[in-house]
Amino acid sequence: MVKIRLMGKKEDMHEMIKKLYQIKDIEIMEISDFYTNKGTSKYGRIYMEVETRK
Repeated sequence: MVKIRLMGKKEDMHEMIKKLYQIKDIEIMEISDFYTNKGTSKYGRIYMEVETRK
């Protein structure tokens, strides 16, 4: 299992997650909610857990 932290605008991260779902060699196990960064409402982070498909 690998843990990934995505940081950026909410819309951009959701587009990236859609693309990650299309990769046949990985399986997304878990995705967190969107957390806003301190000091800005424009940027935030999402945490993911992924595994290699067997």
